Order: sequence, then C-alpha cells, then structure tokens
Amino acid sequence: MTEKESTVADYKPRFSFEISEEQMLRANKLLSQYGLRKAIFGKVLDDILDAIEVDAGMTTGLLMSEKVVMKGIMVALTERTSKPKKKGNGNG
Repeated sequence: MTEKESTVADYKPRFSFEISEEQMLRANKLLSQYGLRKAIFGKVLDDILDAIEVDAGMTTGLLMSEKVVMKGIMVALTERTSKPKKKGNGNG
C-alpha cells in the first residue's frame, strides 16, 4: 500500500460544530466512557437525518420551535406517513 493509499484508508470523517461551554462540561461529565459519545451522537444524527429525509420542512420547523423533542418528531412523522388515505364514501 502506498503512502497516499494509506492516508485515504485511514481517513475518518468528522462532524464539527460549536457548542456552549455548559454543553461541553455536561457531555464530558455524562459521556466520559470511551466511545460512548460517538455511539450516542451517531444514533442521534441518524435519527435526525431519517426524520429530515421523511419531511425536511416539518422536522426542521419542529426542532427549531424547541417545543418537540426527537421522540415527538418521530411519533408525528410515523403517524403522518402510516395513516391510510381516506377514500370517498361511494355516494357521489
């Protein structure tokens, strides 16, 4: 394996954004076990991306409203997509 191939094979993508000092301190305290932060936030990211894939506008709006947590968003999206379509009553 060449040096370039080795560098490409060793690449690990990162997702980076700014957080508050309070969030950092809480995360450091609560998620101190090795690998736990990656496991939890990887799952959270997957859930958010799944919800956005179903309905980006609704998911983003609900998240930004700060009135609904991810569990509520997933319930709302599941109910919306699993309801059978109403059919006419045949009287018309």
